[in-house]
Amino acid sequence: MSPARWSLRAHINGEDHRVTPKELLFDVVYVFAFIQVTDWIAEEFTWRATAEGLTVLAILWWVWISWAWLGNAMRADKGLPLAGFIVSMVAVFGLTVTIPDLWEAEGGGLAPMAFTALYVLIRVIHSAVYYFGSRDDDRVRRQVLLSTAAWIPAAGLLVVGAMAEPQERLYWWVGTVALDIVATWVLSVRGPGWKVHSGEHFAERFDLVVILAIGESVLAVGITAAGIELNPELMGIALLGVLIAIALWWPYFKDVGPTLENALKEADDEHRNDLARDAYTYLHLPLIMGILLVSAGNKGSVIAIDQEQNSGDSALLMAGGAAVVAVACALLMRLAGGTARWLVASAVFFATAMLWMPMIDPTIATLVTIVVLSAVGWLTPATRNRDSVAIAANAEN
Repeated sequence: MSPARWSLRAHINGEDHRVTPKELLFDVVYVFAFIQVTDWIAEEFTWRATAEGLTVLAILWWVWISWAWLGNAMRADKGLPLAGFIVSMVAVFGLTVTIPDLWEAEGGGLAPMAFTALYVLIRVIHSAVYYFGSRDDDRVRRQVLLSTAAWIPAAGLLVVGAMAEPQERLYWWVGTVALDIVATWVLSVRGPGWKVHSGEHFAERFDLVVILAIGESVLAVGITAAGIELNPELMGIALLGVLIAIALWWPYFKDVGPTLENALKEADDEHRNDLARDAYTYLHLPLIMGILLVSAGNKGSVIAIDQEQNSGDSALLMAGGAAVVAVACALLMRLAGGTARWLVASAVFFATAMLWMPMIDPTIATLVTIVVLSAVGWLTPATRNRDSVAIAANAEN
């Protein structure tokens, strides 16, 4: 008898599992999401718009994280997980489409209500698929239930924010992010804990989303420049946009990523789970935020040149974003047992540069960012000099 062409059975992954094409397809939607967030921040150039963009990014990140862990536990291209990934991919695209209208729509408007409904749909599907697929692992099932208990109240705040007036929405949705992050952390540390099935898959999955965020920075500048009449200054800042993407790539993929992956591979089972949670789930969020802030600053420089306006705000975003990237990379290296002193020094440099970079030419500001990030990537060794560090979960075997 020939095997069934379709089965709901989840295929649990082994240690040699790698990223599947379906997961790569899922991530394509996030390129669009990154562009939407960057556009919102760069076009408004206010502290509030920056907070709004980063809040949406954090909500979308928590959606991506949940499916990244599921894809590590069971194949994303087979059985019920495949159906879950397909539905969620469509829903994430719907979330992303609403971003330009989220913060100006009246309470109960289409954009915030659709965003909220799609978010809840994605989380319900994820919890159901993870619980069903883990039917032979009581420990993971308990953790799934605890995770569900964490996101339901957070989703409630999202609903309240969607019904609130535009000027109040940000506060409710920041509460959504804070509650989800804190509750998930506490329940993960105090609960059974999650389980990493393949360290290689986990590291590769996050490497890919970082490269997508960096690639978005090139797209953001290129798309903006393509709609403007070409001149030498515009050509120069656009080409520097590619170099700044390379400068963002260098410290992470030469130093941080390999050091972190080695630490993950060498850790025992329980320590690997905790390291994956601390380093990847939590610390990669500020890393992505910093990359998108640099991207928004670079895009803002292009817009400022075209409109012959002061580009101080774009330089401020660029310096602030580079500081966030450097801090995140330093913490990741510290957690993985690597050398972080050059990353710490660059974080201090960019933090102080927020005071003076807005006063200099945008081309010079971009060059400074490129040179410093590249130098840090060159000087920081991709080696470990001590054991990795993570907060141990109260695991129950």
